[in-house]
Amino acid sequence: MDTKMFEKFSEICSQKLPDEIDHILHAARGRNICSIGFITTDDFYGFYLTWNYSRNINEYYDWKQGLEPDFLYQPLVDIVDNCRDIDFCSPSDEKWEFAQTLLSVLEKNLKQIPDAIFQKNGFQREEVLFFSTMGDGDYIQEMLDSSLKLFNTPKTLKAYGIRQQSE
Repeated sequence: MDTKMFEKFSEICSQKLPDEIDHILHAARGRNICSIGFITTDDFYGFYLTWNYSRNINEYYDWKQGLEPDFLYQPLVDIVDNCRDIDFCSPSDEKWEFAQTLLSVLEKNLKQIPDAIFQKNGFQREEVLFFSTMGDGDYIQEMLDSSLKLFNTPKTLKAYGIRQQSE
């Protein structure tokens, strides 16, 4: 899928995502772990952020914390609205390709977050687990599995007890 349609979304993420992650990590100060999730709807109408101080991400839907920053909503909605050739209400190769491209954009932006943001909040980058999935829908497990591998180092996955498929 052409990533060009994600340029505006990526650009705004690169500007604003570090501040959101800083906010979450500041709230997690004094803890030795923090999981941060990007949760979207079945039709990709924006993300909300959720986080917890647990190694168990399987119950992310019960986590109380949540942020709904505008930059993770409207730019993504604009992309979806302009993809008239994809039926976001049904599973398809095109919908999964959209999900994979979106995850690659998030991966790029997560990796660009300065190490200083992690360090000033008492974390090393590898101590924070990032993931993305749908709150409900067609590709919950696929997005979760793909994002865990894309967003995190093998060291992080091992620390959180997440087995890689090659194991």
